[in-house]
Amino acid sequence: MRIDVARFVQETGLDLADVALTVSWTSSTTDMTEAAPAAKFDPSGMAMVDTTLVGERLSGTLSLRSTISLVRPSVGRGVGVATVPGSVLAERIQRVVLESRSSMFPVHEIDFSHTRLSPTASWHLETSTDLTAPFYGTFRVLINKRDRELRTAVARGAKDRRQQALLDELQAGVAALLLELALHLRAELAEREEWPPDSVGDVLARTVAASPLHVVAPSSAVDLADLRTQISGAVRKLGRGRIFQ
Repeated sequence: MRIDVARFVQETGLDLADVALTVSWTSSTTDMTEAAPAAKFDPSGMAMVDTTLVGERLSGTLSLRSTISLVRPSVGRGVGVATVPGSVLAERIQRVVLESRSSMFPVHEIDFSHTRLSPTASWHLETSTDLTAPFYGTFRVLINKRDRELRTAVARGAKDRRQQALLDELQAGVAALLLELALHLRAELAEREEWPPDSVGDVLARTVAASPLHVVAPSSAVDLADLRTQISGAVRKLGRGRIFQ
């Protein structure tokens, strides 16, 4: 990060040595927050943070927070000048959606025969139409334990061609279902310009925005096949599922 030293001193009333660049990150699914060591600014106004994030601790949406913060008490300053260490003078938050090749949702294995779900189905996506609910707390993929082949494919580790094909099929199916749900809720999604970060409304709105589709959910069975074909093409264009070679 680079700051204009003269303007910084003029606008904050602080010395460059009083502040530092801090970087922290939070995973939406685990709520774990970690941070890199603070970096001081050099006389030219430059500061750099070089850190490694542990992938095993991250999933869902990663929020990266960068701040210019006061790191030592400021005494003898005028009214309105920050004095308490930890005071944030500037902040920037970037959000990055993380996903694996198999699914962008939490995955759980259960025996469908012990539930209301069809015992011969391979998977089921739990959803919610509560647009303010946390997405990664309400959406998850359930894998039927009776489908041993799919269970093995979803497990971590190297995949053979058939296992990768099963994962591609699962990914495409989940992505298509998510897009179709977003189309059904398009009117409700349009009621707000912004939804809370990582909420159901936020993810579905971004899904619609990223899709090349310009149609709404069909009102009759006549248009259902055409919509499904368009959704299939949109999912592949978004890079989900099996890609043409």
